Amino acid sequence: SMGQWVIFHAKNSLRDFRNRALVRWGRCAIPEYLCAWQGWSSLCLTMFLFLMLCMEPILHCFQHNDGFLFTEHCFEGENLLFPYSIMSTAAMLLYFLLLSDLSVFSTRVSSFALICTRVISEVTLFLFGLTFFV
Repeated sequence: SMGQWVIFHAKNSLRDFRNRALVRWGRCAIPEYLCAWQGWSSLCLTMFLFLMLCMEPILHCFQHNDGFLFTEHCFEGENLLFPYSIMSTAAMLLYFLLLSDLSVFSTRVSSFALICTRVISEVTLFLFGLTFFV
């Protein structure tokens, strides 16, 4: 999945740079496709997937595996388990965010997504109000 995203971003970035479809953000020029929420969220997903690959505990335990193949329980791997879990959680949330864009294809799924966003905002307000009583 990371390879597809890298190719997607390289292709779209090169296309926007060649066509001079750039947007100024401060002193930086960014490709125009990153202005849509799908563009920047997929770029964030690509970065999280790359960081997950760099921090993969199994890869760090290849040298010190104590006779077990594909283990993440070594000194080097144990230190990376928590940061790796944070990165994988963020990547999963971004996958679901990008998947929510597909909910417009089905009326039932679209209505479910609309109800979930309304209910989540109401539950958040309730929990925020509850903090004043506790």
